[in-house]
Amino acid sequence: MSNHGGQLIVPAAMQAEIIAHARAGWPEEVCGILRGRDGIVTGLLPATNVAADRRFNYTVDPTILLRQFDFEEAGEEMIAIYHSHPSSPAYPSATDARQATYPDAVYLICSLQQAQAPVLRGFRLHTLPYDGAASDFPLHPVRGRDDFWACQHPEPDAFYLLRLNLPETGFRWLQVRIAEVTLRSS
Repeated sequence: MSNHGGQLIVPAAMQAEIIAHARAGWPEEVCGILRGRDGIVTGLLPATNVAADRRFNYTVDPTILLRQFDFEEAGEEMIAIYHSHPSSPAYPSATDARQATYPDAVYLICSLQQAQAPVLRGFRLHTLPYDGAASDFPLHPVRGRDDFWACQHPEPDAFYLLRLNLPETGFRWLQVRIAEVTLRSS
């Protein structure tokens, strides 16, 4: 995958399809992937959300993720991953930051927080190891979990600091930088 800067062209019909998918799946999160080239989306594949708790999380069906190899054979790429936030803003959550495993993809979030005025925004999420002073940040458990703590640092230098307690390796610290991507329609 390649990085095409701070904008992504998503045809209006595909933006409408993402919003319709989000509305159809409400109150659960929905998800899918977008294919394209040179910062221009050319196709959309809705996916099944296979997360354990689809009200607050998403996991793209792995069989859909495998389609990115078909895209590459056609000279395109998986340019974006989308999901919905049924009742929260169109901004990455700590859970979204933790799941950001495609650094070159744009993460699109469709918020239905105001059902009659859906909001679609895009972000790049870059995960880095963190070895700074974690005591400088007020960490809070994510959804009451003992194994996942986070602190959100506001813009203009937006990032999440995450502390994961992994059974096999112990604590792992990550910093996930957040950069908004301008969405344009063609």
